[in-house]
Amino acid sequence: MIRMPVIDVPIGPAKVEYGESSPTIFDITKGGIQFQVNTTKQDVTVDQFGDTPVKSIIKGRTCQAIVPFALKDLKKLSSVTPNSKYGEDVTNPEAVKKRLDVYAQAGYDLLKEAKKMVIKPTSPGTTANDYITIPTAGAMADVQWTFNTENERVCNITFVGYPDDTGLLYFLGDESVVIA
Repeated sequence: MIRMPVIDVPIGPAKVEYGESSPTIFDITKGGIQFQVNTTKQDVTVDQFGDTPVKSIIKGRTCQAIVPFALKDLKKLSSVTPNSKYGEDVTNPEAVKKRLDVYAQAGYDLLKEAKKMVIKPTSPGTTANDYITIPTAGAMADVQWTFNTENERVCNITFVGYPDDTGLLYFLGDESVVIA
């Protein structure tokens, strides 16, 4: 009997860690975490070949992760809501009062609060080789809560990657691997 090799196609949910020393964990999601990379290029043409590109040059690259966070946790949302302030009233520890103020001023610099973001799949057998890391990720929380009996209240958190001082935008796999 000939045994066919197993095709390992991973599926399953993930969690997101945002920040380094004590990261905020986004581990309850609805609809799946999405990671996307877009590359723009400039096609080089010459008269002798008309519109046929003779080569292409990368003009830029972007990456982002969208996390549909399904918990109404104002403290966690404050860590991914730019230009916001969070406060608590713990006068009664059994009923802590919470508030998140979000401001609308234009011109807020998202890079100023950017942090490391790591997507970690939670399926059995997952290793650091399966992680996706954006070393410098700016976050934006877009709340869309529906108040009815049929829908979960989900806040889409978008993490946008910015290149670090070496130009690194994101990496796939184990952070401990050194690439010279």
